Amino acid sequence: MDVINYFKLVFKNLTALENKMQTGFRFSQSEINEIISTSKKENLQFFENLARMPELTAFDVSYLMSSVNLSKEKIDLLKKASSLYKEDEFKGQGQTFSDFVFRIGANIDNLNMENLEVFKDLVQCKNEIYDFTRALQNPVRYKSSKTKELQFAFENVFAE
Repeated sequence: MDVINYFKLVFKNLTALENKMQTGFRFSQSEINEIISTSKKENLQFFENLARMPELTAFDVSYLMSSVNLSKEKIDLLKKASSLYKEDEFKGQGQTFSDFVFRIGANIDNLNMENLEVFKDLVQCKNEIYDFTRALQNPVRYKSSKTKELQFAFENVFAE
């Protein structure tokens, strides 16, 4: 009887240990190895944060880890900016989420929580520009009022 309880206890502890060892990453080991081999050394500490963002692909994470100087604040900005992406709004311009991530990466040094809406509006424009430095440094200048006032190109309008 004690031997059976002993094996049950060992099996239970092994199962608990195995569950703790599972990282929950959705990338394969080869993708993880490639991401880590191409990333900047100072960005390695942020790999787990990026890997846990479900909308980022291995390619997106690899780009961010190798091309952007990451910090905790930039990770928070990336999360907030990623939540602004709505596929139906951007698909009309032919922009994918990866395009959106590349533009975030190119402008992350100038992004803050206040100018994210301006950034979203700039990205939605159909263009090939990735660097929005001037617009993000002075977002009030580039943000127009959203009044819907009817205007006509001629002075008098005659209705029958």
